[in-house]
Amino acid sequence: MHGFAFIIMPIATTENVHHRVSSALIDGFTQWWQMPLLVVALAVIAAFVLLVYRRDAAELPRGIGLLLALLRLGALAALAAAYLDFERTAEHEIVFPSRVAVLVDTSASMTLEDEAPSSAGAGAVAAHRSRTQQAIDALERGGLLQALADTHEVSVWRFDADAEPLAVLPSTAGRAAAATESASAGTESAADGNAPRVDDWRDRVIPRGFETRIGEALAHVVDQEPPGALAGVIVLSDGANNAGIDPAAATAALVKARVAVHSLGIGSDRLPVNVRVADLLVPSRVFPGDRFAVTGYLQAQGLAGQTVRVELAETDEGRPGRTIDASDIVLGADGTLAAVRFDVPGLQAPGRRELVLRVAAPAADGAPADNAQTAEIEVVDRVTQVLLMAGGPSREYQFVRNVLERDKSFAVDVILGTAAPGISQDARRILDGFPATAEELAEYDAIIACDYDWRRLDAAAQSRLERWVSRESGGLVLVAGNVFMEAWLADPQTAVLRNLHPVEMGRSTRLLLDEPAGLAEPMPLVFSADGQDAEFLWLGASRIASQTIWAEFKGVYSCFQASVAKPGASVYARVGGASAGQPREGGLLAETDAIYMAGQFYGSGSVFYIGSGETWRLRGIDDAVFERLTTQLVRHVSQGRLLRGSKRARLLVERDRFAVGSNVIVRVVAGEGGEGAAPAASAATCQAVGPDGSVVRVPLAAEPGRPGVVQGAFVASREGGWRIDVDLGDSTGEKLSRRIQARLPDRELERPRLDRGVLDQLAVLSGGSAQYLAGVEWTPADSRALADRLPDRSRREYETGAPDGVFKKRLNAILLGLGCGLLSLEWIVRRLARLA
Repeated sequence: MHGFAFIIMPIATTENVHHRVSSALIDGFTQWWQMPLLVVALAVIAAFVLLVYRRDAAELPRGIGLLLALLRLGALAALAAAYLDFERTAEHEIVFPSRVAVLVDTSASMTLEDEAPSSAGAGAVAAHRSRTQQAIDALERGGLLQALADTHEVSVWRFDADAEPLAVLPSTAGRAAAATESASAGTESAADGNAPRVDDWRDRVIPRGFETRIGEALAHVVDQEPPGALAGVIVLSDGANNAGIDPAAATAALVKARVAVHSLGIGSDRLPVNVRVADLLVPSRVFPGDRFAVTGYLQAQGLAGQTVRVELAETDEGRPGRTIDASDIVLGADGTLAAVRFDVPGLQAPGRRELVLRVAAPAADGAPADNAQTAEIEVVDRVTQVLLMAGGPSREYQFVRNVLERDKSFAVDVILGTAAPGISQDARRILDGFPATAEELAEYDAIIACDYDWRRLDAAAQSRLERWVSRESGGLVLVAGNVFMEAWLADPQTAVLRNLHPVEMGRSTRLLLDEPAGLAEPMPLVFSADGQDAEFLWLGASRIASQTIWAEFKGVYSCFQASVAKPGASVYARVGGASAGQPREGGLLAETDAIYMAGQFYGSGSVFYIGSGETWRLRGIDDAVFERLTTQLVRHVSQGRLLRGSKRARLLVERDRFAVGSNVIVRVVAGEGGEGAAPAASAATCQAVGPDGSVVRVPLAAEPGRPGVVQGAFVASREGGWRIDVDLGDSTGEKLSRRIQARLPDRELERPRLDRGVLDQLAVLSGGSAQYLAGVEWTPADSRALADRLPDRSRREYETGAPDGVFKKRLNAILLGLGCGLLSLEWIVRRLARLA
């Protein structure tokens, strides 16, 4: 399941130690008559001793005779004790506590806020809380964790597209035992700062998943929780299962283990009456005066068939500016998306602009905060300058050249390694060699190299290329090939080019080919989560539409065998089952599969790698599909050049649009002024402003191995527009700013309501219960009632340690000394009593 490594989660056992003294001789008896025989023998010996001393001491005083008899019996008792072979062993009583698994849904739908309950009082508090916050409140303020801890230890899990254990919270008895042990061990262990904090789980249940897989989460719990100790599973979710295995099938394993599932439904069956701007699609760059389209998507609840007014406007320093266009739109059924399109005649003045889409919602609208959405657009007054380099006239080179040459937003110069003087190409210029100066190279925004022979570049030219990427924000697309690649990789003088690649390029690696013509069957491309989110790789208007088109692509026939990405690089796609030429079962990624698409920020520039020159095969689906991928890819890598802004530093993010819950990595890179102009990590400050105005501080730290680069990250936890602001922290007071958009994933938008059917099914099949927090507060009394339904699965086991050799040695020495001493004392008394 997604390459998940199953492990058994440790269980917090407690141990009590008791010492027992026993006879090895008696413990070795196997017959019933042996013990009575031993008792009779000892009794006979004692009686014989008493009889002998009664006769010998008949003429002595009665006290002397009794003393002599007791001394002899004591010596014989010491001898008998040595014969019985007494030993001391440690008996360990190990207590395995009962455990309850608590699963918290962290999919993006848990960011939604539901309609306030109609009744006042405690229920009204839930009006301004997300579903995730309601789940945390039920666990803490509602007393569920405390109620469970009286009998069980609690393992807290998060789940969305995958599942992950976050912490094991000890039971009350376990905490007391740990406190006692810490006290006996001294204060030093109690103050250990390296010990993990069980409270960290709260920070890790932030919604960030693109899917909800309840069934797979239950399967992970069965595989990883200690067998026999699991008393129950509590699921806190809105029940919107939209991927993975059937939850009912996963419940079968829990039923077999006699583990009940108790569901706590979070959310509302009826979403509040509302209309919101769900998405706003704006081209990232346009030319002055060029017409372009802006598409907005509205999602409504409880307003089906009503007509609303939608306006597209420019913003003026955050305030609404001139209205560009307006339109009336009829809202669709609950949860469906209604599209509105505006054809903008053009923006004249170059620079960065902000467009806002506003909807005039009816009075019944319950959440006016989501009635507008802002997007950023760049009006550029020049075309994108592209240098296309190829070792020879491959199909990839020819089709890419044709696409860029036909698009008026690109100007293409070409370098063809095998070209003879005077050839003709569909390009602006045909260059004889790589630009000879940094000024000539700086004219270009992007370079595309298709299986180019990098041995043609001397050390100075390679250095210019590296600086153009890292300091001039250049965009570089590197396409692997099977003609020149092995030769230049084997040349130690091309180390700079190997460093520019986002994948590890070993000299011994080679193209995956069964024969020179390639494989007999194509290898399908398997996209990672980053690849599915990367909009510059989308072949359709949405994520699902793009996945549908990519699914029609049969694959590639070759790929360079590089399977390890460099630190900080993003792997977008691998070839499935590349080593065997067959797709991997289930279409899953493995780290040993060859990387087909990967990218990285290199300084202030962007580098993208393609494992072979076969993207032209997309033309088999449609010519427009290949054209779209090519133009989007070139614009993506060249965005650093077109959005440079300040010359002192540049603010970079991987893309403009993220799914809710995504980790947004922010990089600030020194400009052309050299390393001395780099913003220091201690001086530069960064913050992200959410769509609701909340401010998230983003700590910046130096990026290892990259002088002049600082980076930080934050989670886009809410839907809508986010603004990233960086203060360089110097006397100039210069600030950098960038806008990104966070939106709910398509699957999480399909069914945002509470799904009682799934949660009820889990409870019925497993013998558990289903309760719902819609419009009510979860109370400590509810927690106690739920905890009482869970059986105590704790158990005790006993282990006997090895015999204590020191104890046995000391005991035998004592018995020997005691026996000898008693016999010596007896002899002295006999001599004094003049007894023979």
